[in-house]
This record gives sequence, structure tokens and C-alpha cells, in this order.
Amino acid sequence: MWRFTVVAMSLCLVSMAQAADVVVVRSNSVEYPKGTLLDSHTAVNLPAGKEMTVVFSSGQVQTFKNAYEGSLQDNSGKAATVGLVDTLASLINTAQPITRGHDIPQDVWLVDISNNKRFYCVAANEHVTLWRPDSESKTASTLQIKHKPTGQQAQVVWPANKSTIEWPSNMPVVYGDTYTLELSSLRGHSTFKKLVLYQLPDSLPSKSHQVVWMAGKGCIPQANLLLVNLR
Repeated sequence: MWRFTVVAMSLCLVSMAQAADVVVVRSNSVEYPKGTLLDSHTAVNLPAGKEMTVVFSSGQVQTFKNAYEGSLQDNSGKAATVGLVDTLASLINTAQPITRGHDIPQDVWLVDISNNKRFYCVAANEHVTLWRPDSESKTASTLQIKHKPTGQQAQVVWPANKSTIEWPSNMPVVYGDTYTLELSSLRGHSTFKKLVLYQLPDSLPSKSHQVVWMAGKGCIPQANLLLVNLR
């Protein structure tokens, strides 16, 4: 659902702002709030004491501050990617705020098994690491993973006071396939989720491109977390 929504919203943004090739991803200026699409050939006037970080259509990230006046020039020399800034703007303008006190992984690549989000992305050439909140890691638990297409299963003990665990080595990961995960604690509490994993290609030219690729696969929470940390 999200994958189609992002694409549709990007098309709408393209029709509204044909010349946009820059998107504001962080800002403390009311004149240029985050999510704003800009034309790099049009001069901006950033007030004193304000700053903003933008992403160009090449994926280049740059911060402007100190009463900056002038056009936003991309000096990376990299080729533009059509639709990149529009998709980033869509993500920013539709992102759900993080609830205060909500326990979420701060590492983009950890797979949170405590929620009902199905799609998760894994960094190129990295192993899959599962994560659970500290509040659910006080006791040892049993994790059962089932590969839906074949019925193959693996079961491991998740030790107490550990919030992360590596994907079982006896359960090969088939990216794009559906798995079911059930975590049962010694106290009788259990959680269940369906999970589809994707691994990023190592050919993506920038972290901005990673964000867009992840959004296209439905890994929205991870894409948003990577997006707010673009530097």
C-alpha cells in the first residue's frame, strides 16, 4: 500500500513543481520548512541565525546557514536522478510523528519484531539482526521462524536482557519471501508477525538513493529514520 502511495504522491508533486530539483530535509526557518521543494536556479534568502539542510536531485546533501543568499548550487558533479527529491518530499510530508517515550530501535538496520510492520530492509552485505524493546527482554524467550513458501522452521532461544539477536544460521534468508515470527517468553507472553526482508543493492550512489529505494520496498519506518539522519 505504502509503495503505491509514495509513487502516486511523487507524481502529483512532479506535476505541481516541474522545476523542483532540491528538497529541504531539515530546517529551523519558517521561510523554508522541511519538505519544501525548491528550484536550484532560483535564489533563496535564508535569514540570519537560521539554517537548512537540502538534498539535490543527485543525492548530494548540503547545509546552508549564516544568512545565506543566492541559488542552491550542487557542486557534486553527479548526475540527477528523476523523481528522487519528489519522493523524499512525499516521505517528509506524510511521516507519522514518533510518540514520546515509544521504544524504537535507533539503528536503521535493526528489524523490529515487536510491531506489525511487514517490510524491512537490510544493508548491503550485512547479516539480519532482529530487535525487541528493552521492556520485552527481561526474561529469556523462544523465537520460532517459519518460511511460508516451504514450511521450513527454525527455533532459537533469545537470552534474557538482550535486545538483539542474529538471524538463525540454519534458516537461509530468501529476500522477498514471507516469514512468520513468533516470540514466546517464559512468562507466557507471545508476539507474532509476518516479515518480508529486502537487501539493498550495493550499487546505490548515495544514502538519499537508499532512502528512496527503501520507500519503494515498503520499509517506511527505516526510510524515515535514515532520512532524518542525512548529513
